[in-house]
Amino acid sequence: MRDRLQADLDAAVAELREHMASWAYAFAMAGGANGGRDHPQHRATRERTMALEQRCGDLRARLAEHDV
Repeated sequence: MRDRLQADLDAAVAELREHMASWAYAFAMAGGANGGRDHPQHRATRERTMALEQRCGDLRARLAEHDV
């Protein structure tokens, strides 16, 4: 079980890193005075970022439960 969780975490971290290296992420996280930050596409990118971060956090917590 621990090996499976570690593999899932490794995959989730890799996906998050790939996402954070994308142009979509760069544009979504950039600030702007003209309100472009609220564009639906950027909002979706930020939501995906939060979901991936949450997944990594959940997997880390589950993995930590096995280390106790």
